[in-house]
Amino acid sequence: MSSPSSYCIHNVSLVAFYRNKPPQLTALIDELQIYLDRTSILKGKFQSYPLEQIHGTIIGCEGISTKQGIISKWFLENRQELRYIDLDRLSQYFQKSDRFPLILRFGGYNPNLDYKFLSRNHHPFARSFHLQSSTAKTTLAILIGWSFQNGCISFALDHLRRHAQKFNCLHKYHYLPQTIDNDFYLCLGIFKEQLKLEDVLFVQEKIRKKLQAKPPIHIPLNKKDLAFVSYQDPSLPVKTTKIVKLLDLTPAKLERL
Repeated sequence: MSSPSSYCIHNVSLVAFYRNKPPQLTALIDELQIYLDRTSILKGKFQSYPLEQIHGTIIGCEGISTKQGIISKWFLENRQELRYIDLDRLSQYFQKSDRFPLILRFGGYNPNLDYKFLSRNHHPFARSFHLQSSTAKTTLAILIGWSFQNGCISFALDHLRRHAQKFNCLHKYHYLPQTIDNDFYLCLGIFKEQLKLEDVLFVQEKIRKKLQAKPPIHIPLNKKDLAFVSYQDPSLPVKTTKIVKLLDLTPAKLERL
């Protein structure tokens, strides 16, 4: 193989609801952003992301370009396996998949009910919204929903991500073969100042209870809502992010990303 200096890193992901969003999801995002911006305890520290750039990542296809093909970054880093992504079959899989629409549920999770599912060992109520430290001085505001079917949280999203391994594309958070990642998370914005722990706990609990008190929002995720993006900044600012809708995709267009 060539020396590392000759490699080209490609930051490409399959995302949902980038730019366009269903009205119910837009309304929920707006409501939470307004609360975070106006709540006195945070004193205007919150910087909302523009609605267009807020998205949910289905699977990251980041790779390292070589003469032999594009090496899966996450197979290499997380499992120390050298695998070349099969772009043609990967794109066809998502275009032809019969798993859509997926129904995503946001809110309405009662902490006293057993949903037969834990997200990173936490109840869905506790994971429905959280403030996640990204660096020592940066905190992200994260809204999470889950695929929902027949009155229960389903594993449809995890299965969709896991199937991509057949084409040598590993989901970033599938560190081990048994790891499950069924979360559909949306980053609503960022705090660029360090927050006090008591403020974090207070705001998280307030928003979780707001989400619990609301009727659940069920959002259908269709193929038309999916797009492959090429990015410089993982928050996907519109000005620096290239996009190809899934339904318009060809292997050649994906490879150019």
